[in-house]
Amino acid sequence: MDIGQAIQEFLVDHTARGSRPFTVIYYRRTLHNLLQNWLTCDVQELNTFTVNRALAAMADRGVKPATLASADRALRGFTAWLKGVDLIPKDPMQGRKRPKLRPEPKRILSQEEIVAMFASVKSDKRHAARNTAILYLLLSTGLRAGELVSLTLSNIDWDTGLLTVSGKTGVGTVPVDRRTLQLLRRYITHSRKANIPQVFVYAGKPLSPDGLGQLIHRIAHRAGINRPIGPHILRHTFATSFIENGGDAFSLKRILRHTTMYTSLMYVHQSTTSIRQKMESATLFRDISI
Repeated sequence: MDIGQAIQEFLVDHTARGSRPFTVIYYRRTLHNLLQNWLTCDVQELNTFTVNRALAAMADRGVKPATLASADRALRGFTAWLKGVDLIPKDPMQGRKRPKLRPEPKRILSQEEIVAMFASVKSDKRHAARNTAILYLLLSTGLRAGELVSLTLSNIDWDTGLLTVSGKTGVGTVPVDRRTLQLLRRYITHSRKANIPQVFVYAGKPLSPDGLGQLIHRIAHRAGINRPIGPHILRHTFATSFIENGGDAFSLKRILRHTTMYTSLMYVHQSTTSIRQKMESATLFRDISI
């Protein structure tokens, strides 16, 4: 059996075990990208030296540390499975150190940049209603790109103001504020022209995650923001705004649908000024004369 065939069997096994579609897609894309030069090689050739070369080749392409760490995780899952089903005698990733990951604080959108993005959207008359609804939804709920583009008309409960979303952490519900619901209804009622279930469309077809990323990047560029901006930055912006405006970490975890509190708190990037203000307001002895 060659490595390409082994990957396919690995994906079939995941599907049979009930893994989420996003998980299967993640493994398929990551493993094919990482092992593209060895897909026709015998699976027995997937040894320590092969994985070293594969990961080194990816690092040489200048990928982000987080991308390299993600590839390392996917490879560990694959090689552990190969060893478990006796396709290889030894797991080449066992005992191997993981790539160093140094988290860098993200530069979230400022209030001025958000205003500029909405002004940029408004200037595009043809798609203004759709893009305004998209921006509001991303900034007011922190939806992932995949969750937004997979949203269907039946996923919107207009009476309760809840969205049913499906993402990498499964199916969940997300509350939506009244203003965002109004913009969604306006887009669907007056501007959306399609006979498909998906809410957000382009040329009559569902908007894809890549298409959404390109759209957000173009909006930001037209707004004069000269750095890469994608849907995930808007998710981080929502999380930070939620906490800075009095939201609690437990509610944030539920809204973002993270499995751990630690992950949710990594999405919060409070400014030094904001932290200082909170410290001053919380200091018990601030009114004591000195």
